[in-house]
Amino acid sequence: MMKCWYIFFFTICITHQLTAQDSSYAELNEIEIKGLDIPSKQRSVPASISTIGKRELQRYGNNSLVPVLNALPGVRMEERSPGSYRLSIRGSLLRSPFGVRNVKMYWKDMPLTDAGGNMYLNLLDMNTIGRIEVIKGPAGSIYGAGTGGVVSFFPTEQKEVPSSQRMFQTTAGGFGQKGLLASWNKQTDKQRVQIFQSLWSASGYRRNSRMSRSVTQLTGNWKPGKNHELDYLVYYTDLHYQTPGGLTLSQFQQTPQQARPATASLPSAEQQRAGIFNKTIFVGTSYTTRLSKQWAQTTSIIFSYTNFRNPFISNYETRFEQNIGIRSKWVYEQKWRQHTLHLIVGAESSRGNHRIDSTGNFFGNRFGGRVTDQVRPAHSFAFTQLQYSLEDRLVIMAGISTNTYRYAIHRTNPSGVPTNTTFPLTWLPRLSGLLKVASGINVYASLSKGYSSPTLAEIKPSAGGIYQDLRAEQGWNTEVGVKGSMWRSKVQWDAGFFRFNLRDAIVRRVNAAGAEYFVNSGKTEQKGIESSVDVLLLRRATGVIKEWRIWNSLTFFDFRFREYKSTTSDFSGNKLTGVPDKQIVAGTDLRFEGGFYLNAVFQYTGSLPLTDANDAFADDYRLWQFRLGWKKAWGKNKIQTDIFAHADNPLNESYSLGNDINAFGRRFYNPAPMAQFTGGIRILF
Repeated sequence: MMKCWYIFFFTICITHQLTAQDSSYAELNEIEIKGLDIPSKQRSVPASISTIGKRELQRYGNNSLVPVLNALPGVRMEERSPGSYRLSIRGSLLRSPFGVRNVKMYWKDMPLTDAGGNMYLNLLDMNTIGRIEVIKGPAGSIYGAGTGGVVSFFPTEQKEVPSSQRMFQTTAGGFGQKGLLASWNKQTDKQRVQIFQSLWSASGYRRNSRMSRSVTQLTGNWKPGKNHELDYLVYYTDLHYQTPGGLTLSQFQQTPQQARPATASLPSAEQQRAGIFNKTIFVGTSYTTRLSKQWAQTTSIIFSYTNFRNPFISNYETRFEQNIGIRSKWVYEQKWRQHTLHLIVGAESSRGNHRIDSTGNFFGNRFGGRVTDQVRPAHSFAFTQLQYSLEDRLVIMAGISTNTYRYAIHRTNPSGVPTNTTFPLTWLPRLSGLLKVASGINVYASLSKGYSSPTLAEIKPSAGGIYQDLRAEQGWNTEVGVKGSMWRSKVQWDAGFFRFNLRDAIVRRVNAAGAEYFVNSGKTEQKGIESSVDVLLLRRATGVIKEWRIWNSLTFFDFRFREYKSTTSDFSGNKLTGVPDKQIVAGTDLRFEGGFYLNAVFQYTGSLPLTDANDAFADDYRLWQFRLGWKKAWGKNKIQTDIFAHADNPLNESYSLGNDINAFGRRFYNPAPMAQFTGGIRILF
């Protein structure tokens, strides 16, 4: 491994010498971070933050965020079947059988995570996103509860598109992949509007893994006056995907295309028509007023409604979820000479009203007696953050929030006694600092408390019952790191080490029917090293190769249960379930004369334990992905075309991209597709 690093950096140095005299090799602009509510250059933020821009979003097949997010150190996104996403940051997948839990999500300032602690990431189309910022580790001082981190989505910047633009894209590929999307952008000095529509479907690699999705979205920005600005997001998504279920190791090795077969006591996934039906409408607005040179105020309000159906192998669940949320903050900025002071004070609150019906599943139809629960989750927190900066030489940031969580559950059919679960008021402080130690090199350190109460899906899991005894998990995270850039920002890099000691960690369990429930596992110790390097080797106006970039991200984890005893077993010292010990991603982006380009990505994922007992492990695997394309501008650049082909896993690696951890009957594996190819064309005019 060390030899590979020596060769890597030696190549960088040699190539730099070859290109240093190219006058067209201009200095790069450094990325600006907005996720901590104080716009700053990425290398000047005392936190571990990764960013995804337009280049990274269009590096793959334009239909899935999975490879995009997996290229970030410390981040792991899984897809058990088309459309069935799971996302974790630094091991938070331990408690996420599907969806996104323990990670807060936002669209600019608008909260996307609902009152129950969940977000359906598969409702968004990646083609509507302009940039993503990922804060890794606890960020409770400004974003409230959550030990994993924060993901913020941003639309395309106004400066990146012309005043009027239409886009059309069509794609097709293996395993029945078909996609069609169109958008219209219009912007003036005062406003910008985008209307977007996409249709996507796939038959899937496995049986009972068909997927279809329709997304209609309206986003925009309106500036009615010099000191006023309104952002808005409205989308309606109609999503359906089938769930083939987990396989045993022998089933995975012999016939990976099969769905979960029938047993002596349960029908197969196909017979039960197992799947997800999700129809969601989301409406959000964010209004910013600049009150003076020093003060600004932003208030965001969101509403969502979800009609969710899940015919499962053992039951049939229907949910009607209404959520409303508000986030409001006051921002103060004062500058004098080389000093800058920022103060943020605000609060966020969300409320839900969910009706959850559960009954039997008889070959895809509701059957038998019905159980109905009326659930009202509520989450609120107030926050404040103070930052002092001495130019780009010193940054000190301190913040704290106070958090409350409550669930009110009333079983209305059959009639039952209402129950209330309230978690104690919790303070979440964060202190961090950054120091410039040399030209282009900054070191930072942070200490923060993480806290995450059980989500609604954990209090009331698919296994049935109400788990009021679950305790919130919490712990302290310490982190040190270094960020830097060299050669006029042509080389940008960062590396960090963290240690997170968590107690009452929540772990997923599965019963004989395949339904999950959750338990507290005692204490965990999570240590990790993360790093990334991005190098622009060449950029010039003429020549066969016009631009050449290489990049790399490394993740090394040592996550273990420190104290974990069940009734009959002691798992203390075991590796943390579902978390790979290492992930290495490397790639190169090439742009050639004539508009041709090539993106190549290699990913290595280490083995991971599938049970708390560590008596079963998923094998490590290696993936290649390639995108080859041709871009051409026509008629004085009024029409732009991008014709591309994408290859995913062309070497036919056998692996499971999303394992069912602690699965009953040892049905851990959800086989990912073998080699699949897609092609498409995008037209901008």
